[in-house]
Amino acid sequence: MRQRVLSQGIENMPEHEILEFLLYPFIPMKDTNPIAHELIDRFGSLQQVLDTSIVLLCDVKNMTQSAAIYLTTLPKIFKKYNLQKFGEKPILDNTKHTVNYFSALFGNESQESMYMVIVDPQGRLLDRCKIGEGDIDSCKMNIKEFIMRTASSPSDYVIIAHNHPSGNAAPSMKDYNFTSWLISIAEVIGVSVLDHIIIAKDEYFSFRESGQLSNFASTFKKYMQDTQLNDPSSLKINKINRDD
Repeated sequence: MRQRVLSQGIENMPEHEILEFLLYPFIPMKDTNPIAHELIDRFGSLQQVLDTSIVLLCDVKNMTQSAAIYLTTLPKIFKKYNLQKFGEKPILDNTKHTVNYFSALFGNESQESMYMVIVDPQGRLLDRCKIGEGDIDSCKMNIKEFIMRTASSPSDYVIIAHNHPSGNAAPSMKDYNFTSWLISIAEVIGVSVLDHIIIAKDEYFSFRESGQLSNFASTFKKYMQDTQLNDPSSLKINKINRDD
């Protein structure tokens, strides 16, 4: 198996053989082939195996806790690896760069979460933090964290993003309402929201790129008086292009 990995590349091998190879060091003195087959059969794919909990993995016959811990840490390692490729202070000066960065940041998260980045006028990343998390189809923002982070930052430019684990990047009415509310709050505290981006598996939605963000950029008083949203039929969902 090691020779096959070296000769043909692990990325070209079937999923069950990749798992079989990964399990070798953690399940000694046993044939890991049937274990790998059982993992794929039970959970559906290599990706779903790696995203499964340690408890569920250990329910598979002959799986060890050490092997389960190892497999479940791999997505976190991949995420860190992908983020480090952007450098310590990446330049998020356009939608493409920003979408690619947030795509790496969310990785394969199965629950909705929300991140905020603070950038300088040139788009250089100054700070990043998670400001919300929820379940598979909703997320609640931590407004206290948002205000504290922006108040302590030397820059007043922020970009917000959250993910849609369903794979559909189209914003819901809640997303519209949240964006309108966020713009209003940001204006009160003197912060400029450059964009609110929704990241799905292979697509994204940018409120700024779609022209929706400018519609929400109004005074807090106007927002309180008029919350009429634009027609959602004009949405533009974009495919993620990760090539520079």
